[in-house]
Amino acid sequence: MPDVKILPFQTPLPQVLPTIEGNVDYREFRRQLLRIDQLLVQGGVETQLLESDLQCWVGRGKRLGARAQQTRQLHSRRALRCNLARLLLQEDYRGLAARLADSPLLQFFCGISEVDRIKVPSKSTLQRYDQWWPEVQVRQVIHHLLGLGATAPQGLHLPEAVDLETAFLDTTCLAANIHYPVDWVLLRDATRTLMKAVGLIRDQGLKHRMEAPESFLGRINTLCIQMTHAWNQTDSLRQRKKTLRQMDRLVGTVRNHARRYREMLDQRWEQTLWTRPQADQVLRRMDQVLEQLPPARHQARQRILQGQLVPNEEKILSLYEPDPAVAGSSCVGKPAPRWSSATSCCWRKTRRA
Repeated sequence: MPDVKILPFQTPLPQVLPTIEGNVDYREFRRQLLRIDQLLVQGGVETQLLESDLQCWVGRGKRLGARAQQTRQLHSRRALRCNLARLLLQEDYRGLAARLADSPLLQFFCGISEVDRIKVPSKSTLQRYDQWWPEVQVRQVIHHLLGLGATAPQGLHLPEAVDLETAFLDTTCLAANIHYPVDWVLLRDATRTLMKAVGLIRDQGLKHRMEAPESFLGRINTLCIQMTHAWNQTDSLRQRKKTLRQMDRLVGTVRNHARRYREMLDQRWEQTLWTRPQADQVLRRMDQVLEQLPPARHQARQRILQGQLVPNEEKILSLYEPDPAVAGSSCVGKPAPRWSSATSCCWRKTRRA
């Protein structure tokens, strides 16, 4: 592969950034972008990425003319800066295109600001920019920049060397896929998941005698509404027990239909338009619920019919979260525990007995 060097050329003369007063957030964002621009140039990140892109570009048999190479360098520079701006703003391609058309600061940072005109990249161009470099090359450049920050901080105008021995973890709270209350609502979730999977299988031509899957969804929704309104009735406990027994019988029927369709798909998947991996995806979705459904039904009967508390370590909190945990007390009348997944606390809710 030939050795390609970056051609020096005059970048377009940008417009002067307007002076904005009275907005601390804007000034902080402007300072951040200017500092990133400084690191890209002084840390050699921009140069390394442009050179690696030119090497790949020439290796694909492109004509190595001076004008064509300058155009390629210009787009590589814009690709790098547009990708950074999109990640900072957490925008999609269409959103960033609109922000670029409206913000002189972003136009300056991304290198599209010119005195006589401003040509904003389209969302399709921004999508191509996102795939400009392989991930391996970008990681190598990032590691090089971090190494400079640790070994030669003065070259990046850092007050002190970057500490690469300390790791910081993000403990931001995230909502887990858990529905309250975690007893009879699990029966509703199981019915929805299984009947939707059965509907997909029936659409592929594999059918067994049963009611339409939509009818089971309508019946479980009706029972859920009855269970919710039972709290306002004078004999609420009796009504809740009655409704739960109806839900339990319905879920038992749903489980039997789902098991038959699961076996049918496993044995006759070649009669469908699916590939085996696609069929396995539906099978895994059904197995995940079918395996947990018996203990989930037992948990609901224990909580509502028998009036017994379920120990935290034995609770099924979600049919979809693989490893949720409960922290706190589960006593009747006390605030509900914090529901947490494998990484963070995720949910708070006041629980009723």
